[in-house]
Amino acid sequence: MQNQSTPPATYRHWFEGISRYQWMVLAIASAGWVFDVYESQIFNLTRNELLSEILQGNAEEVRRWGEWMLAVFLVGGTTGGLLFGSLADRFGRGPIMVATILCYSVFSGLTYFVTDIYQLIGLRFLVSVGIGGEWAVAAALVAEVFPTRARSQASAIFHGSSVL
Repeated sequence: MQNQSTPPATYRHWFEGISRYQWMVLAIASAGWVFDVYESQIFNLTRNELLSEILQGNAEEVRRWGEWMLAVFLVGGTTGGLLFGSLADRFGRGPIMVATILCYSVFSGLTYFVTDIYQLIGLRFLVSVGIGGEWAVAAALVAEVFPTRARSQASAIFHGSSVL
């Protein structure tokens, strides 16, 4: 009786055979996510100074409104993920991802012009809607364009890019 074994399958790196289009999708999605997180971190560093200016230095009010801003930001991110995720299913990932990036970019820029706390809270909500939407749509887009064998690595690169 002969021992027959099948030869081992040839090893393939996860990135072999990935097209330029797939790399481009990963790069654009990751860049969008990097800018989302960067904007959020810059705002966190400057938040208390901005609130202090708007609230005329009232430390207790700065603390209280800072906590509210975090809560509103989290609710906005969830809202954006649900809203833009649904829109992307209906109208396509690419156009909706562009819309999410425009959403957080425009409303983030308008933050410069706020004159009261309610304008600031409203704009931060809209910024976070764009950020939550961009994350949801970009993550889905990366998962869709990469083959199963490379999906987890591409997703790890996308999600890991936020710490750059």
